[in-house]
Amino acid sequence: MFSPVKKRPRSGLSLRARRSNASAGGGPQASDRGLPETAAEPEAALPTGNSGSGAEEKSGQEGEGSGSRRWSKLSRRYRKAPAAPAPASELEPGPEAGCLSGAGAAAPAEASGRGDEAPEQAEGEDRFPLPYYLSNFLMVLEAVLGSEDKELFNEEDQHWLRTFQKLSVAGQKLYVRLFQRKLNWLKITKLNYPEIGLDLTPSIEELRLAGLLQTGSDLCDVSEALDLLSAPELKLLAKSFHLRPQGQRAEILKSLLRLAKQQSIFSCNQNPSSPGLAILNRTKELVGHCVRVAAPARAVFSRVLLLFNLTEWTDEEEAAAAGQSQLSTVVITNMGHVTFPSYTVLREKKIFRHRDDLLRYVEATYSLAEMLTAMTRGTWSDALQIYKTAREKWIQLENSNDVRFHQELPVYLRCFTADWVYTRIRFRGVEILQRLRMYEEAVEELKSLLEQSIYCPASRGRWWNRLSLNLHQHLKQTEQAVQCLRKGLDDVWVHTGHRLALYQRAMRIHDSPSCKKWHHLLQDLPVMRVEDVSHVMIKGRTCPGMGNSLFLMENTREVPNLGQGEPCSTVICSVEEVSLAHYRQQGFDQGIHGEGAIFLTLFGLLFWDIIFLSGIPDVFRNPYQACPLDLYTDCFYQHRREPIESRVEFLQDAPIETLHSLIADVWNNHRNTTATLINWEIFSSLQQAQSLVSCLGGLFLSGICSILAKNLRHCRGGLPDLVVWNSHSLQYKLAEVKGPTDQLSHKQMVWLDQLRRLGADVEVCHVSAIGARSHQLSS
Repeated sequence: MFSPVKKRPRSGLSLRARRSNASAGGGPQASDRGLPETAAEPEAALPTGNSGSGAEEKSGQEGEGSGSRRWSKLSRRYRKAPAAPAPASELEPGPEAGCLSGAGAAAPAEASGRGDEAPEQAEGEDRFPLPYYLSNFLMVLEAVLGSEDKELFNEEDQHWLRTFQKLSVAGQKLYVRLFQRKLNWLKITKLNYPEIGLDLTPSIEELRLAGLLQTGSDLCDVSEALDLLSAPELKLLAKSFHLRPQGQRAEILKSLLRLAKQQSIFSCNQNPSSPGLAILNRTKELVGHCVRVAAPARAVFSRVLLLFNLTEWTDEEEAAAAGQSQLSTVVITNMGHVTFPSYTVLREKKIFRHRDDLLRYVEATYSLAEMLTAMTRGTWSDALQIYKTAREKWIQLENSNDVRFHQELPVYLRCFTADWVYTRIRFRGVEILQRLRMYEEAVEELKSLLEQSIYCPASRGRWWNRLSLNLHQHLKQTEQAVQCLRKGLDDVWVHTGHRLALYQRAMRIHDSPSCKKWHHLLQDLPVMRVEDVSHVMIKGRTCPGMGNSLFLMENTREVPNLGQGEPCSTVICSVEEVSLAHYRQQGFDQGIHGEGAIFLTLFGLLFWDIIFLSGIPDVFRNPYQACPLDLYTDCFYQHRREPIESRVEFLQDAPIETLHSLIADVWNNHRNTTATLINWEIFSSLQQAQSLVSCLGGLFLSGICSILAKNLRHCRGGLPDLVVWNSHSLQYKLAEVKGPTDQLSHKQMVWLDQLRRLGADVEVCHVSAIGARSHQLSS
């Protein structure tokens, strides 16, 4: 049967889901998980490596300070009670917890990293097991502060950690709950945590006195206060200041802020008669009591959580989440919602030499998040200012001794440095400069980026392409553009689609009559040619009013009570579904629209043990990784060259039964384990995956897996949209689908040529749009 595309839920978890290595026949030990030993042995070392390799990581000398002992004491009050699952009311914590959802199963006791014991309340309080979120929070604190990372926290940071330690259990519960929410003001009437207490006032007061929580008296910003009001309250406030209460919420907010800004007053030190203070006071009356987590302490705990679960943010909008998403990952793991791969944590390199290194990295990630937010909102002037500020900081760091230290780090750890993040900001700045038509500045920035190859080297192909485009088309500096193209084609960091794009641009200049005088500069270029594949054209009825994005197709399901002569029912579908219907008519009874997910999943299934191979330093640095840190770098192949080549050679001649067995072993043993490469929902069943493998054969699979293993970062994109096959004749076809105005990308051209060379039947399926008459639509 044909299956529509099934995409994995978008989640920060899918990029950094983790699970520790469980001991045989019992719960995981601290040494297996890369976590510190339990508090009963506060001075124990911190082994994190594979016991077979003899690698260990020390938690620090006994005489270095009391940080390790202090956090060992922290957990003593939370012991002896047996582990208990989270109550039903807590399994769905709602928006206040900020948790992600997942699938799978993992025993909470195993994931907690506390052996056979679970925490309990302090003496004098009711002896109930701690809720999962507080237990996990304490576990993370103990893990980080019991390791060498404790050196990254100074005395001021330790003050906040000690302050949290001294809180009552109810106070700790409330703080963790509020910590997991966004850093916004919250109405107390909106806080509902029955597991803490029906009256939260004592806990709120305790947190306020400890300096961990701000209350309404600290609310001095008019815009922040107005955000707490509901739409009816905003209208009432606007009416009291003789403003028009009609319109959308945004319009009313704009009017109130304009009135408050008349004297540029936004602080508590304003004139009592000013409109800003009057609006603020009236707003606070409508809001009632409100609270917000204090920023200084929150920043410390966020850094702790970041160190516990350090991963590169592939989805850049997560950069602003700091430690919140890390805690959510641990929470849902211990709740049994997610299962993670088994591997050995082995840490050797220090990424952050001292506290300032960590602070600079955190600051850089927040700047990146702010810039992306400004770009998304279209506030280009704000984005430009963030870019300029970040560039100045990058120049300061470039002149320091950090560069030499960063060169010694492997590239998959170098991405956790401030310089790396600022390099990403600088290229985003190029986009901003181009949007503002500041092409000369954009060219200078690109040249500066290309002068170094320490940070973001995998992006050099994109930089060369953008530089050649700006020089040739926008600045009309053809000779410099040609020289840029030559340098780009000679750059060893330029791969696949980017290399083809540079070569084709050079050929267009070469063939242009107006550029004849530069032909001599285009001699002896490294040739990169791709052969075209077959193209087919099918027709699809467009959906009225939807442009060329959606189509109408006859519903193949039987429609009851349909009289003779009545029009057939139709459905709205995508261009890929139109193509799947076409191939069904061609005799292919199985088909999946999955783009690259199909082959990435097969690669993950066939190479599971190699991907999670133990003994490679620093690719697994915490228990919550869905993939090794070097997966999208050249180091992935370099570290595993021998086993990869051996597996590729084995697949070439492997019988179909052997391939089925390999797929089945991983499928049955790791089904629903969160792994970056594998989408467990892309195939409807194990049998469907095995059916496709029967068609593809070992020789083809070995070829495509070899390509992916050597350059996964650049080759994961551009694979065909559709895979269709006949489960009886074992014939298959790979098809790239293009709508009426779509064109092949350079990566797609490269992949189609490579797949053709591997013996696959590949083609490009163009769907042309024709007008649609009135049809009965099924929901």
